[in-house]
Amino acid sequence: MQRRARNVLTAWFLAVVLALVWAAGAAGQGWAEELFLWRLTSPAGKRAYLAGSLHLAGPGLYPLPEPFARAFDEAGSLVVEIDTGTLPQKTVSDFIAARGLAAADRALEDYLTPATSGLLAQSGRNRPEYARYRPWLAALAIQMAALEENGFSARYGLDKHFLDQAAGRRLPVVELETFAEQMDILADLGPDEANLFLQATLREAAGLPGIMADFLSAWRRGDVSGLAELLFDGFKGYPELAGLRDRLIIRRNHLMLKRLRPLLTASGPPPFVVVGAGHLVGEESLLALLAAQDYQIEQLRQP
Repeated sequence: MQRRARNVLTAWFLAVVLALVWAAGAAGQGWAEELFLWRLTSPAGKRAYLAGSLHLAGPGLYPLPEPFARAFDEAGSLVVEIDTGTLPQKTVSDFIAARGLAAADRALEDYLTPATSGLLAQSGRNRPEYARYRPWLAALAIQMAALEENGFSARYGLDKHFLDQAAGRRLPVVELETFAEQMDILADLGPDEANLFLQATLREAAGLPGIMADFLSAWRRGDVSGLAELLFDGFKGYPELAGLRDRLIIRRNHLMLKRLRPLLTASGPPPFVVVGAGHLVGEESLLALLAAQDYQIEQLRQP
């Protein structure tokens, strides 16, 4: 279990930064009674729904249990981290060009410590195009390649599913973050953190499919404490990245709450909110922060 727990660090980086994440839903796996879906009721009696997302998945994740569809049918809007369906490709390419590519007179190797360079050389995962990348972008590229090799796809993610449903119903879509805000978390890494991020990726890339399966199992069980253990134990293997953990999870939870608050109290049909499942577990999760503001929180169950 300890080996897989360390893998969580790499999986979480991919999850929160690319807004793509977790779990290739294998066909035939069952659902427990409790779901990663909650009904929120404000102190004034205003209702909303909050779902923990698997951003990267497989076709076996569907069909979702009926409470997801019933809650979404009530919704007057969809709230997501970022709307990947309308994200301009130029926004992505411009950001990568400005913050992900090596300086004109440098290459990836020039940013690496001897330890990181040695791991990369021995990994069998280096590609010629990575020579143009900074370490954080090389790490993400390696993660994506490892996941794609195992059949993980964003087109089956929970966010994508509900974004498609919202488009069909012409529901308004509200974003809680911007692409740049998410990407800046890694683009702002200092040299030591960036090298450690790449090292973690190289050590754990082969185990990503296994940890994704663990996340999926906990998610299907509606197991909040189990998913929290998987997620936060991953950081214990890399204490030097405690500050990054706070930026990736805790600070974003507080920012999301600030931006969610007016949406949760507005008049009209309830919003349906989809955020990464990792934001709904732990002591400073969105659910905990909402409970501290006297929201009634009910985890929905299978009928």
